Amino acid sequence: MAVLSPGLIGGSVLRAIRARHPSVRLSAWARRPEAVAELLAEPRFVEVASTDVNEAIAGADLLILAMPTGNMAEVVAQMAPFSGDSPVLVTDVGSVKAPVVREIGPLVAKRRGTFIGSHPMAGSEKKGLAFADAALFEKAAVILTPGEGTEPDHRILRQLTHFWEGLGGVVTLLDPVRHDELVGAISHLPHLVASALARSVLSRVPEAAPLSGGGFRDTTRVAGGPEGMWAGILSDNHLAVSEQLAELIRELEMWKEALDTLDRDRLFSFLSEARALRGAL
Repeated sequence: MAVLSPGLIGGSVLRAIRARHPSVRLSAWARRPEAVAELLAEPRFVEVASTDVNEAIAGADLLILAMPTGNMAEVVAQMAPFSGDSPVLVTDVGSVKAPVVREIGPLVAKRRGTFIGSHPMAGSEKKGLAFADAALFEKAAVILTPGEGTEPDHRILRQLTHFWEGLGGVVTLLDPVRHDELVGAISHLPHLVASALARSVLSRVPEAAPLSGGGFRDTTRVAGGPEGMWAGILSDNHLAVSEQLAELIRELEMWKEALDTLDRDRLFSFLSEARALRGAL
């Protein structure tokens, strides 16, 4: 197995495989020589690490693209056609799927491989190999997004399902567009809201920061994520997130109206419904 650009998620895949299947040959590609040196500095972490894509993927049956979605096509384009009798499966761990499946699928097919998108719903606001965790995928939802022509009973799809289940994940299959709609609601929109709340409060009343407790810190935690990655995610899924943001704005307008009119019954109703919905989650 080869992981390309092993940061938090890719590095956690490597650690999880090494912990569960120590005999698997692991390799990694990184753009920077410093990152390659970091990979090789840890004993028995990977057998091969290189800044050369084709050196890193040589002999691999499974390739995992763990770089930002905007860089995937550039990296796949550097790959030579896959050789050997065993089919090569390529997947990714990106947070947006429709544009990735549309662009990367044909590029992988030209190299005689099969691409199926993956999205493990795991991670944190931290980034980098230093925070990789072998237990990151335990009980985590993992969404697979086969494109057209990959039926749910396809042998390679079953292999990828077993791979993620073997790391502790709970696998669901979704159409790529539907994935982006649902993940936009539960991941991308919350990140935007957390960032907007942090900007609105901390730039306007910075003296409140030392007084903040767990509620504000928990609500804004994900705003600490890397802005380069999140700008790409929000841009890639802008249609779904914009539509969901419009719905949220309408919801907030109802809350504001209840506050402006001191409608305590309405506020109680909103809070009660929200508590019940959160409890069900």
